[in-house]
Amino acid sequence: MVAEVYLSGRLKTDSGCVVTLSSSAVLFVVEYCAPVDVRIIFVEDAAAQSEEQIELPLCALQKLHHTFTETELLPLIIQNCQLPVIFDPQIAMVRSGLCCAVRHLVKLADATNPTKYFKDLLGFRQGSLRMCAEVSGWTKLCEVELNKSLTQLIHNFRLVSDTGKLEVELPQDLMKLEAHFLKPPKIHNDDKMRRAVLKEVKEEMNDEKTRGQILKTCKLRTNSFLLEKEKKFPHGNRTFKLVKHFSGDKTDKKQTVSNKCEKPIQNGSAQITAKGDNSVEDLIRGIESLTYLDVELLHLYSEGIEMTVADLVLFVYLYHVIEALNFSCGELFERLPRVMEWLGYMVKVEGIKTMMDTCFKVTDLAQALTEVRSAGVMLSLPTMEDVTEDDMELSRRCRSKHKAYKPDVSQALRKIKASGIVPKTGEHLRGSDVTLDWETMPSAVHPKEGQVPAKRTDRKCQQLENLVTSVTAMARTGDVIVDFCSGGGHLGLALAYLLPECKVYLIENKEESLMKAINRIEALKLKNVILYQCNLDYFHGKFDIGVCLHACGSATDMVLQQCLNNSAAFVICPCCYGSIQKTHLLTYPRSQCFLDADITYKDFLTLGHAADQTEFNIALEEQGRYCSNLVDTDRAQLAREQGYSVILCSLQPLTCTPKNNLILGTPNLRSFAVS
Repeated sequence: MVAEVYLSGRLKTDSGCVVTLSSSAVLFVVEYCAPVDVRIIFVEDAAAQSEEQIELPLCALQKLHHTFTETELLPLIIQNCQLPVIFDPQIAMVRSGLCCAVRHLVKLADATNPTKYFKDLLGFRQGSLRMCAEVSGWTKLCEVELNKSLTQLIHNFRLVSDTGKLEVELPQDLMKLEAHFLKPPKIHNDDKMRRAVLKEVKEEMNDEKTRGQILKTCKLRTNSFLLEKEKKFPHGNRTFKLVKHFSGDKTDKKQTVSNKCEKPIQNGSAQITAKGDNSVEDLIRGIESLTYLDVELLHLYSEGIEMTVADLVLFVYLYHVIEALNFSCGELFERLPRVMEWLGYMVKVEGIKTMMDTCFKVTDLAQALTEVRSAGVMLSLPTMEDVTEDDMELSRRCRSKHKAYKPDVSQALRKIKASGIVPKTGEHLRGSDVTLDWETMPSAVHPKEGQVPAKRTDRKCQQLENLVTSVTAMARTGDVIVDFCSGGGHLGLALAYLLPECKVYLIENKEESLMKAINRIEALKLKNVILYQCNLDYFHGKFDIGVCLHACGSATDMVLQQCLNNSAAFVICPCCYGSIQKTHLLTYPRSQCFLDADITYKDFLTLGHAADQTEFNIALEEQGRYCSNLVDTDRAQLAREQGYSVILCSLQPLTCTPKNNLILGTPNLRSFAVS
């Protein structure tokens, strides 16, 4: 079945439409990966109209199967999520968010045209734009920060002609991207790659057929030489530099080599240039003496030496910025030289060069990068004083956990004691009767069918029993239950089977995890389950009960906030307290109670670090248990401050997991049904 792609956009005139930056990025990926079998549905969303800055001619959309509609006419399961959305009707799965959407389009294209190697665009271990924005600075920059700030920049450029204002400030996010390109690329196993390049160069030097070409690419100077090695790939080429300094030359290897020549030297079909007394023989000996340390990996693309889907997204962003300047970008070359150099590499990529008859004027951009005309706009640099080192770190993974030392823990606990904050623990809604009869349920409900290792199966069953019995004590007929961070659906599928009169949504960012649930859903013949692959904050649907089992770090707080925003009951088992970090959505502490006690962000991270030390039979287990109760007391207090009844209790038995706290909450209009 054809995948349905829902994008924010609307008709503006009979000949054009306006879309958001993220919608344009998705369209670009569709065009780049053509042919990919999708149907585009542009959705007129009143809430997103302020972000609709990109005008597209309808004639450029003609070869795309597209329609226009309004938000109110969409199926509810689509309305539940932030656009862009891709809906797969065959498996009832909704994918939401820019990064999730473009990654899925690349996978569809690769499945359709495997010989074009589209999957290479997903990068090393298929990790490009895979992590959510809360834990990845790189995803946050591409999906959230630049999306927002460049939309505003485009708007400001268009105001220049209307207001006569000739100065526009560049956003901090764009300067972060410029600084990112100035750093050496982070490459997995880079030494191995350097050695492979060096081996290939030396083999070509030993071959009479290729030696001349190698010598032709060398650039010589008095005491050193530079050799550039380019390797072709389906999506963007990679370039390596080999720099060798002769004795007595202490020049930095990264120094630019002069192209001026004093005399040409002929070597077969290749003509090389030399400076001073250097000769071909010196050059050959120099190449023979190269080591892998002389190989420099060039930071050509956004994530390193290879082009990824992140480059396609960023290309669209910068394309529209330059388009707003009428393809005059002289000032951008002055302020963003590395970003503009990267754009120069991108317009030479074969798949982009051929995108002529599309929504994107790639030829105009390539010409603008060559002619470098002035736009007549003064671009000022933003102040970066409030930008921290952590903010500048753009990586796929989250930053390192906060490390707290014994004096820090002692200080934080003294503050807690002085404030009079005492964790209040209660009892599970079912008392000690928290077991389920797994033998009476179909095997597909059991965790062992979800590929849980045998040695963990019993403990996983015990964990699930505690949460399932809590939900059954709260649930009412017709309730919508959301299993956040659902993984393979162990918790959500058990609830869907036991509560057939309720709807269950599984929300998970990792596609691989959700795919594991599909076979179990089919085996159980469940008709009350919908799958959502998206970040937690991209789900905007209404629900009655929110649950999560071991949502990592700040994800627990995002689940809790979702429940509070919906006045929904919650059953939450936290995990990874030491991974708690503030995000663009959350700050810590969460409750006014802890803020009034002057518990700082650092104090809270310290408590989280200590709370992770709850492994059984270790010296700090008791302190770890106390600190985890404190962190969860902050969460419980946040809910109480919003009118919730909250119980902080423990999973039974405690040995089912070291992270065995359970937070149960219901709003005032809904009470616990204790039996």
